[in-house]
Amino acid sequence: MKDLVTIFTYCPDNERKKVLQNLLEKLQEIRNDFDILLVSHSKISELSYDMVDYFYYDKNNKLLTDFDLNNDFWFDAPPFKINSTTVYPHSTHLAIYSLLHYTFNFANHKKYNKVHCIEYDINLPSTDLIYDINKNLDNYDNVMFKGENGWVHGTYFSFKIEGLPKEYFTYDEDFIVGSLRNSDTKMTENLTPRLLAVNERTTLYEPLSKLDPEGIFQKIDTHKNQDLNWCVPVYNKDTNDLSFFTLNTSGGEYDVDVLYNNKHINLKVIGKNTWSLTKLDNIDSINTITVLVNNKIKKQITLNSNNIEKFKLHNFIKYN
Repeated sequence: MKDLVTIFTYCPDNERKKVLQNLLEKLQEIRNDFDILLVSHSKISELSYDMVDYFYYDKNNKLLTDFDLNNDFWFDAPPFKINSTTVYPHSTHLAIYSLLHYTFNFANHKKYNKVHCIEYDINLPSTDLIYDINKNLDNYDNVMFKGENGWVHGTYFSFKIEGLPKEYFTYDEDFIVGSLRNSDTKMTENLTPRLLAVNERTTLYEPLSKLDPEGIFQKIDTHKNQDLNWCVPVYNKDTNDLSFFTLNTSGGEYDVDVLYNNKHINLKVIGKNTWSLTKLDNIDSINTITVLVNNKIKKQITLNSNNIEKFKLHNFIKYN
């Protein structure tokens, strides 16, 4: 019986559809040994259908907006420390895991045991890698890629269906969200190894360099690491004020506009590793904050009675 390659996909525009198309063209050479399942939160080009065996489309690309469901980031610069869960956009964890749980169910239903999960924009060096990982699954339950810094990369991971708990084969949004909320880390890349290693399942960690010697890994999703991500509101519990913090980690020049309470603040962010802290207003008087970077909306944050305490708990400035 063939084994299964699953491609996780989000291609809402032609640029990303083309990237998917290029990957599918490369994967045609393994079709004699692997079936291809494409799982997606967006529609795909008609040209792609003939290159896959199965296609699953879930239009509900639901993002998680709760302040305690996004990953905590911090910046420590004595005499204060900044903590924020609004550095990156809303969490895609539920959207990703909804496709993963469908993959669990589909593979189990079709009686596939070895499953390879890859992102549509993976910079796959050669399909030989798939055969190599597939062979490793003879001796391990899971195979994943880990960098020298200990970071597990989510672009490619593989596993055997046999031995997974029965609850994995029922889609349960509360289970997925609860697992994220109860985790110390909110990064999907850190949660997937725990999910697959349940019940003492064995995992082989391959060096990240084997996944892509060029160090590109993904062609589209770079997590926008060249953008100004640190442009965030933070709470000071000592004064009950809200301030706005910027940190330029990558260099470049940014024009930042902060709109709140019918007020407008403009900040010029220039120079790598520079930061600024600007007082806004009493937090109880602020309902919405809109942040524009270089005239494009970067963040829109709403504060109300349902979420303000979570905001305060995860987005704050603390003086030493």
